[in-house]
Amino acid sequence: MNLKTMFGIGLVSVGAAFAQEASESNAPSMSEQQLQQQEEQAAASESLTAPVPFVAPEIPKDSKRTPFNAILHGKSYNRNSNMAAANNTDLLLKYPNLFANRKFFYIEPTNKLGIVSLGSFFTAFDISKATHDDSQLGRLTLGYAVPGFGFYVRAGLGRDRVSNDAGVVSTTYGGDDWAAAIAKSFLGMNVAADVDWLTTKKQTHNDPDHGTETEDRFDSLTVNLSLTNAPTAKNFTWTLGARFVSFNNETEIDGDVEKANDPASFWDLSPYIRAGLSVLENENARILIGGAAIVSYRNYDDPVDQYAITAVLQPSMLGEVFVGEEKNFLFYGEVGYDWVAFQYLKNNDSDMSRMMDVMNSVNASIGFRYQYKDFLAVELGLGEKLFTGLGNYFQADGTFIDFSAMIRF
Repeated sequence: MNLKTMFGIGLVSVGAAFAQEASESNAPSMSEQQLQQQEEQAAASESLTAPVPFVAPEIPKDSKRTPFNAILHGKSYNRNSNMAAANNTDLLLKYPNLFANRKFFYIEPTNKLGIVSLGSFFTAFDISKATHDDSQLGRLTLGYAVPGFGFYVRAGLGRDRVSNDAGVVSTTYGGDDWAAAIAKSFLGMNVAADVDWLTTKKQTHNDPDHGTETEDRFDSLTVNLSLTNAPTAKNFTWTLGARFVSFNNETEIDGDVEKANDPASFWDLSPYIRAGLSVLENENARILIGGAAIVSYRNYDDPVDQYAITAVLQPSMLGEVFVGEEKNFLFYGEVGYDWVAFQYLKNNDSDMSRMMDVMNSVNASIGFRYQYKDFLAVELGLGEKLFTGLGNYFQADGTFIDFSAMIRF
């Protein structure tokens, strides 16, 4: 039984359990404040395996669980991953244990994303984009979460196999994606791991009965590990992590690499730290400062004899303010940029070395949220990379518009 078949069986099994959960889930869900209290208590468990019952303790006055953090946002909020900001849907998919006891329907037409969470079982529909061509495929996520633990499996399928007297031709379309994630709370922290295998562009494997075998390898394998103090952090929140990427962009003829494509195949290891804190705050407004430091070592595969060491800094700022006596409106804005503080590249084939220091393009965005009572919210965000110029205002590479709606139960 190969890996793809096992993945498919896992998706079917989780889907059956999801259907059963949907028929049994009628109890009202907890408020966002209760859910965050639950996260703090689950993370305080000293064991990675001990069950954590829900008790609603009082939130300490110096806890970071302010009214701003008692909100679940969509993608338009916190695009720069400030760790002191409130949760958004991207963070829930990064730490699937955060889905526990959350019951909601989320829809985002601009990014073709939909999420349903039933309190324990959850699912997401979205698209998988190939990074090196324009291919897109539908993608399904199925997961399960309880206080302190969660996981999901995800698949976007795009395969075609033709067999005849001449041989076998197999095609994998760009965007074919297989992924899984798991997260656990312990000792006041969340630990998470995920793996993603993505086909970056259309690839073909031609295996004739007579003649030369050719096989494209256009894919990437990404593994992430992270640890954060977010569940119990007060004002300063941090995340430590590391990412490993194996990127293939080559064509093999009878098992040997014929030539290196552009970009060449490589493997990359990148440890990082992200942090954020509130520097100004009252009951109606606050300002957060955040940042990330990433160090990358990249080694290119044969026949390219090259490596690169890179250090990247990503400072950011985020401000948000409630408007109105009922605080139904929330306006927010943020800005950040990528600073390649140091890069050393060495190519032994051409005896060439290069050092650089570049402050790259700035991104800025604004958005607002309207919430009706405790069960309906809509968000709209607009942003642009500032160095692209106003000429790109209506172009995808220059601007982005996010619109989303959420119904809570």
